[in-house]
Amino acid sequence: MNMMSRRPLPSLVLAPLLGLALGLAPFPAPAVDTPLPPGDRPPPTALTRLEDAGDAGAHPGADLVVVFEEAVNRVAPSGVTEVDGYRLTKVLTPAGCRDHSVLTWRYDPQSSRVEVREVSVLRDGERLPVDVAAVRDLPAPQSAIYWSDRIMLLQLPRLRPGDGIEVRTLRKGFTYALLGGDGAAAAADDDEARFVPPMPGEYFDIVLFAEDAPILEKRYVLSLPAGKRLHAEVFNGALYSSVTYAADRTEHAWWGRDLPALVHETRQPAASDFAPKVVMATVADWESKSRWFFDVNRGQFDVTPEIRAKVDEVLAAAGLTGAAPERRAEALLHWVAQNIRYSGQTMGPGEGFILHSGAMVFAQRSGVCKDIAGMLVTMLRAAGLDAQAAMTMAGSRIEDVPADQFNHCVTALRLPDGSFRMYDPTWVPYDNSIWSYSETEQHYLVGSPEGSTLDRIAYSPPSESPLFAVHHATLAADGTLDGEFELTGRGVMDGRLRGLANARRDELAPVFARALAAVSPRVEGVRVTHRRTDDFGGDMRITVAYRIPRYALPVDGGLEFRSPLMQLTLHDGTLFRAGATAWEDERATDVLLYFTQLLDGQETIRLPRGWRAADAGQPDAVDETYAAFTGASRQDGSDLVITQRFESRRRQVPPDGYPGFKKAVDAARAWGDRVFRAEKGGAR
Repeated sequence: MNMMSRRPLPSLVLAPLLGLALGLAPFPAPAVDTPLPPGDRPPPTALTRLEDAGDAGAHPGADLVVVFEEAVNRVAPSGVTEVDGYRLTKVLTPAGCRDHSVLTWRYDPQSSRVEVREVSVLRDGERLPVDVAAVRDLPAPQSAIYWSDRIMLLQLPRLRPGDGIEVRTLRKGFTYALLGGDGAAAAADDDEARFVPPMPGEYFDIVLFAEDAPILEKRYVLSLPAGKRLHAEVFNGALYSSVTYAADRTEHAWWGRDLPALVHETRQPAASDFAPKVVMATVADWESKSRWFFDVNRGQFDVTPEIRAKVDEVLAAAGLTGAAPERRAEALLHWVAQNIRYSGQTMGPGEGFILHSGAMVFAQRSGVCKDIAGMLVTMLRAAGLDAQAAMTMAGSRIEDVPADQFNHCVTALRLPDGSFRMYDPTWVPYDNSIWSYSETEQHYLVGSPEGSTLDRIAYSPPSESPLFAVHHATLAADGTLDGEFELTGRGVMDGRLRGLANARRDELAPVFARALAAVSPRVEGVRVTHRRTDDFGGDMRITVAYRIPRYALPVDGGLEFRSPLMQLTLHDGTLFRAGATAWEDERATDVLLYFTQLLDGQETIRLPRGWRAADAGQPDAVDETYAAFTGASRQDGSDLVITQRFESRRRQVPPDGYPGFKKAVDAARAWGDRVFRAEKGGAR
C-alpha cells in the first residue's frame, strides 16, 4: 500500500492539572464532611473507575478494556498543537497481560515529539509508579519506506489480570503525521517553528471512537483560538458533543460511552469506513486545500534536458511523437510505472506532502507514490501536456469534510474541455490500464492553481474487468485427463494475469502447477505460454497445458469427476476473488473486494469414444443486486460442455446486500462441486 500520508497516532495522555478539572485526580479525593445526597456518587477517580470496569466476565472475548481515554488538543494560532492525554486500561486475562506488557508510541521527529510524563500500574487499590526514565527511543521498523520514524518503548512490570495501566503523555506538533512545510523552519530548534504544520494555522484530524478492545468512555477535546472556524461531522454512529466559548478560545468536545470492540471480518474495509468517527478541519474548503497542494509543489516539476531527451525517446520508440495527448500520456505512464521502483528514501525536511523533484526521482529511479506520480507529471509537462499532482485515498472513502483524508498520490492530465483524466503509475506496473480498476469509485483532489473540488472515479461494471477462462481437455478411458487452459483478462484481470506470469521463465511451470493442485495434486507436464508482460498492446493471455493421470475416478463401471475449470477458479483468489474467499454466514461490516469482476468460463471435455455423460442436472440461476451466477452443462456429440458465469457487481458490498452476494457465491461453489459422470454407452 502506498504511504503518502500516515494516520495520526492515538493521543494517550491528559495533563495532571486538566485531570483535576475532568474528575481524574491522580489520587483519591480527600474525604469531606459534607454528606452526598442520596443516590449521588463522589467524582470518579482512576481507582474507582478501574473497580467499576468489571472483570473478564463482564467483557466476553476481550483481553483488555479501555476504562477511560481522553485527549485535549490545544491549537496555537500558528497551527502548532499540544495534546495532553490520559489513558486508563484494565487487563482482563493472562493473554492481555502478555500482549500489553510493553507500551509503545510512534512518532516522526520532523513532525512531532512525545513526552511520556507518567505511567503507573494500579493494583489492589494502590498506584505503583513505573520509572519513565526507562523509556527507550529507537528507530521504528521500516520496509519499502525509509523515512525518520521513531518508536518509544516502555517495559511494564509483570502484570496480573485485573491490573490497570495508567498513562499520561504530552505530544507536540502536527495532529496529523504529514511531513512538510518550509525546510528552514523545519530545521530550526524552536518547536513553535519546527512543528508548524504544512498548512500553517490550519488543523485537521480524524478520530476513531473504536479499537480492538471495548471502550467504556472516550473523550476528545479540541481547543481552538477564538474566531477559528471548524468543519466537523460525526460518521458511522452517534456520539455526544458540545461547544463552549471563552474570550480567547472555542472548545469543541466529542465523547462516547460503552463502545464495542472493532469487528474483524473477511475482506472488510478500513475501520474508518464503519467505526464511529469524527472528521474535522479548519481549512475553508476543498478548493483551498487544492490550491495549497499546487503551490507547495509548484517547483518540483522542472524539466531537465535529460528528462526531455528521455520523453522524446519514449514517444519516438512508440511512434507517438505527434499523437493525441491521451496516447502520449499512456506511453509515458507505462514508462514511469515500469522504470521507477517503489522505495521511499527521505528527503529530510519537507517529506510527506512535498513531492521529490522530477530530477531527483529520474536520477534515483525510485520513490513512493507521490514521487512516482510527480515523475509522470514532469514527463507529461516535458511532452507539452498540462498535468498536475493529485491526492486520493486507496482502500476507504473520503468524507465531505476538507480534512486530510489521503494516503496516496496520483497524476491528473487536463483535457481540452478543462476536465481531468486520472493516471496512477504506482498501481499499474505490469498492467494495461492507465488507472487501476482496483481504485474505481475512489475520491480524489487535484492540486490546481484555480482550486479544484473533491471528485470521484466512476463506477466500473463487471464487463470492464472480465476473465475469459476456456478449457479444452480429453478424458481417456483410464481416467487420464490431457488439457489446456486459456485465460484472457481485461481491466483489473489483465493486471492480475500479468502478475501471475511475471515470474522467471524457469519458475512459471511450478507457479501454475501449484495453482492446478486445486484440480489434482497429480498434475504433471505443465507448460506455460503467455503474452509478454510488458507488452501493453492488448489484453493479457496465458495458456497452460497439462496432464493428470487418473483424474476421473472409476465408480460402478463409469468415470466420475468434477469440472477442472471450476476447481481452478474457485480455489484461486487471483482469478476469482469472491469465489476463493471463505465467507462468514452473517456479516456486520461491508465486504471490500476492491474491484468488480466478470468470470466467464467455458469448458469442453471430450469423452472416450462410445461414452456419454449422465444427466448432472442444471444449477439454479441467482440474480441479486450485488452478484449473479448462472451455469449449465450439455452433451454436444462426444463433448461434455460445462459453463459458468459469475458477476461481482460492486467493489464494496454493504451488510444488507451480503445475503444476496453470498447466495450467488454459494451457488457457484455448489456448481463447482457438482460430480459429473461418464458412462460407456450411457444415456443421451
